[in-house]
Order: sequence, then structure tokens, then C-alpha cells
Amino acid sequence: MNRFQMTAASVALMGLFGCQSQSDKITEPEQTNHASQGVYQVEYYAAQKFAQQSDLLSRQFEQYCSESVSLDVTRQQWRSTMESWMALQGQERGPEAALAQSWNVQFWPDKKNTTGRKMSSLIRQDKAWSASEIAQQSVTVQGLGSLEWLLYDESSSLAPQSRVCQTAIAISQNLNNNANAIYAAWQTNPWRSLDDKAWTSEYIALLSNQLEYSMKKMSRPLAKFGQPRPYFTESWRSQTSMTQLKANVIALRELYLANGQGLDALLRQRGYSDLANRILRQFDMTIETWPTDVSLFDLLQSKEGYRVAYSNYNKLEQLKYLIHEEVAIELGVVIGFNATDGD
Repeated sequence: MNRFQMTAASVALMGLFGCQSQSDKITEPEQTNHASQGVYQVEYYAAQKFAQQSDLLSRQFEQYCSESVSLDVTRQQWRSTMESWMALQGQERGPEAALAQSWNVQFWPDKKNTTGRKMSSLIRQDKAWSASEIAQQSVTVQGLGSLEWLLYDESSSLAPQSRVCQTAIAISQNLNNNANAIYAAWQTNPWRSLDDKAWTSEYIALLSNQLEYSMKKMSRPLAKFGQPRPYFTESWRSQTSMTQLKANVIALRELYLANGQGLDALLRQRGYSDLANRILRQFDMTIETWPTDVSLFDLLQSKEGYRVAYSNYNKLEQLKYLIHEEVAIELGVVIGFNATDGD
């Protein structure tokens, strides 16, 4: 098996480990004969994995707050949960109930440090928050970004046996609830009623939207030459932005292949093997050469770092051209504007 390709079976096995909960009970995706089945299964198992990881994160915060595990262990689980979210991030196609949770899971871009201000206000309140109460608050204090703030920001007073720690537990439980809602929404294939032409258009739009979202995660902080905006970088507090972008590309590659039932196979069936090979080579080269030993925030602190960041952004630009332009033209699909366009 190619090391970048995770089969549905291998992802499903993850559910065999750890304590049983709603998110890690082994279930199976809906079985259909629809052309979207391979892609649907990739999405289903991605949603399952995110639900499992968020459940583990909630448990980890409980253990940290009772002094059973260290801060570093909890931070590592946050990073694992964040990386699992990358497979679902930026989606504009799929079940409405899943798409509706996106802002609750992650508030980004945070142009005015709204997360920092809202979290500082939240922990100053003399109150023990519950998950249901957190769910009624601003999205800026509900998701992965607020937990990152608690774990990494110098203004955070997160400590075991503290009121702030109980707030962290409530936020992580709310995140897990939302992750389970996303997983529940993927129990059925949302594309099973589309005809082949409509499905092909939907599929290419799915890939394009997620790729463009990933590109925005670089273009916003890159901004204008000589005037970068490093605080627009995703996860700048934890310095994990480039690792997360690599996870985005790996997830997109899996969507492109869809276990032999995806766009790669469709192109080859229609006689466009050369284009399929070029796309696959671009995915593989991008993943192989993507730097993860430095964050985008740090890269933007120097001219040489900016150059490195921009050269990697160009790799995503090439992927966009191949999928958004060449594939769309060959298959006769029109890709319209989406919510990631503009600034």
C-alpha cells in the first residue's frame, strides 16, 4: 500500500482501540452502487476518525485536570485531533448537518484575535462552564482554536484541579458533541441521488473547494510581498500550521484516489492517463517535499522564510490548475465561485 493512501479498512480498525463511546463503536458506511461510493466512504471514515480523536481529546483533558497525564500529552492529542479535522476542513459539499458544524469546530481566519479576547473574558468569569453552556456561546470559544489557546497561549491559566481546567473539559466535550454530529450526518451518502454528470461536477467542486481553502491558509498570511500577516496563520500559537497543511494535502490525495473509485480512475477510464499521472505526481511531490520542521508563522519572519513558504504555496497552485482547469475542461465540468473566494 502506498504510504499516503489509507484504506477504509485501516481507518476502521482505529475504532477497535480505546474505550467504547458513540464515536468509536465500529459501524459501516451506507452501501450503494452509486459512482460516489468510494468518495463517500473516504468521507465517512474521516468523520469517524475525527469523532474518535475528539473523544480521546475530551478524555485527555479530564485526565490532565485530575493530574493523570502531562500537559505535553494533552497537547499531542490536541494536535492529533486537529490533524484529523484537516480531512473535513473547508468542505462546501456534503451533508448540510455536517457543514453547519464547521464554524463551531474551528473559527478561522481570526483577523482580530477574537479567540484570544473571548477566551480571556471567558476564563475571568467566576463560573464552572458545562458543555451545553459552551454550545450557547460564541463559536470563538467552542472549538479547536479555543482549546489551542488554553494549551499554548501565554495568557492561559490552565492548570490541573482549576476552574479553568473545568472550562477546558467543557469545551472539549462540546467539540466532541459536534464531531459526533458530523459523524452522524455522514451515516448516509448525500450524493446517492445525483446522476453521473451531476456527481462528477459535485466531486470536482468538492476537491476544488477544499484545495482552495488550504491555499487561503497560506495566501492570507503571505498577503503582499514584504508585508506578511503572520498572525493570520492557522494555529500560530502551537506552531503546527505546516504540519496541518501537509495533512490537508494527504487528505486531498486520498479523496482524489478514493480507494480506486475516484477521479484518478475516472480519468484513466476516459483516456486521460497522462493527466491522471501528472496530478498524482504533483500530489506525491508536494507531500514528499512539504516542510514540517518549521511553522508558517516562523517562515514569515524572514525574507528567505517567505520565499520558502511561497514556493510551497506554488505547489498548491499547480494542483489547483490541474484539477480546476485541466480536469474540468477534459470532463466538461464548470466550476463556479465559492465561499473561499475573495478576502
